[in-house]
Amino acid sequence: MSRRKKSPEDGNENQEPRIKSQESAGENSAPDSYRDGIPNSEIKTPEIDPLASGPTSEIQELLTANSQLQTDPMEVHHHPEVEKKGLKEYFLEGLMIFLAVTMGFFAEGYREHLSEHSKEGEYIINIKKDLVADTANLGVWIPALYSRMLGFDTLINYLETPAPVKDGSNMYYLARYATRSTVFEPTDNSIQEMKSSGNLRLIRSREIVNDLMNFERATAQYNHLDDIAQREDLLTYPLIGQLFDATIFNKMVIYKKYVGGAEKDYATGQRNVTIRPPGNPQLRSATRDQVNLLIYYLHQRKSTFMGEIHDLDDQRKLATSIIKKINKEYRLEDE
Repeated sequence: MSRRKKSPEDGNENQEPRIKSQESAGENSAPDSYRDGIPNSEIKTPEIDPLASGPTSEIQELLTANSQLQTDPMEVHHHPEVEKKGLKEYFLEGLMIFLAVTMGFFAEGYREHLSEHSKEGEYIINIKKDLVADTANLGVWIPALYSRMLGFDTLINYLETPAPVKDGSNMYYLARYATRSTVFEPTDNSIQEMKSSGNLRLIRSREIVNDLMNFERATAQYNHLDDIAQREDLLTYPLIGQLFDATIFNKMVIYKKYVGGAEKDYATGQRNVTIRPPGNPQLRSATRDQVNLLIYYLHQRKSTFMGEIHDLDDQRKLATSIIKKINKEYRLEDE
């Protein structure tokens, strides 16, 4: 079998398909040797629309943000330059702080001083009112106690007189009042309030404070004597009950509605209306020893009255003196 000799045309026909295939492949991708020969600046990257939707746009946004983070300059905070102060500036600042604190201290002290001064004035006015009331009441009590002393003297004379007594009605009247116990109570609300609250220190005048303390001591001395007087009254009760007719005493007292009465009624013991009995009543059967013992108790009671009068008179004098000193010290008007 003879073999056919290839002609040049056949060679060209066989080579055509290979050239076309290489050309079609060149349209899709260039060989590495071809890309390596082209500079990077001439290679064109397809542009991507940042507004386009889809994965490509999200990737582009991330790349842009990352590029900005890498390229934006970092902010650096620098400490401000502080001007160095000298010793004089520090001294002036310290002096200003000291003066501010000192002025605040003095302002607070002055405010407290004004407040205490105002309180002192209020207390002083109230103390003066109390003392004025006490002097007025003492002007009633002292004469009333003198009157009771005279009544005791008269009753003792009746008991010393042999029976029958001429004025038995008056003897019963005085015996009925012999057991009445009365006590003077000063108006000391203001001074007691000052003592309990520690505000007695507000009174600037030491002399006035001392006089107020002396007034309290005189009051305490009077109260001590009044305690003795009450015990003496208890001693006279049994003897008067034995020597006098109790049924007559019962008829002598006429009760009335007690609304308060006058200070004189309280000081003399006439808080109820007591009348003299009719006729000339006498003592019941009594021994000389009983009469003598009753006279002794009445004498002791009269002596206690004298001590009470002395103490009350001291209170009246002290109250009058304190009022004058208060008027002078605080420039108050006389009342």
